[in-house]
Formats: sequence, C-alpha cells, structure tokens
Amino acid sequence: ENFLRAKAHYLARGPLKDRDAVIVWGAGMMGRRLSKQLQNNELPLVAFVDIDPKKIGQRINKIPVVDPDWLLQRHPKPLVLVYVRNHGARAGIQTFLEEADYQRGRDFLFIG
Repeated sequence: ENFLRAKAHYLARGPLKDRDAVIVWGAGMMGRRLSKQLQNNELPLVAFVDIDPKKIGQRINKIPVVDPDWLLQRHPKPLVLVYVRNHGARAGIQTFLEEADYQRGRDFLFIG
C-alpha cells in the first residue's frame, strides 16, 4: 500500500499535475487500490475503463466503469493510466489507444 501511495504522490506532482481528467484503465483490485490513492491526492479521477461486461455500468468509489469506446468521445483527451498487469492485454490496449490517436507518454501511461 505504501508503494501505491508513493506512486500516486509522484504521479500527482508529475504527469498528472494540472490535468482536468484522469482515467484508470483496469477496474480490478489493483486499479481500485490505486484509485483510492489518486483520490487522496485530489486528482480528478472521472472513470475506470474495463472490458469486463460485469463491471461496465458499475461504480467503484463513486466512479463509473465504462467500456473502451467511451474514450473515443472525450475531447480533450483525458490522461489514461493503464493499470493492467496482463502483458497480452497491454498490447491490445496500446493498439486501441494509438488507433484512437492517443500518444503513449502524452495521453496514456502504463503504470502497473
């Protein structure tokens, strides 16, 4: 938990500083734990993205869980923090985001 606390602290003072909207891709246990730390740092967490139909439409810590296509209609683009540990899934997420004109390092970061 201390590691997540430190990660959120430094994200808040670095790449997330002055962001209007932050998205966590991954509504699993680690994404939920990270989201609590992000909220503790007063970051504007607006949604979780997930592909699990059982999670989509739910709320976690009052934050909605949406499907990936939701990101296609966000203007300006929010910063997406990808916290999915399955390496096979990460390649698919990166492809999806890049095809949606999200740039790694600017519009999305792999943090888990």
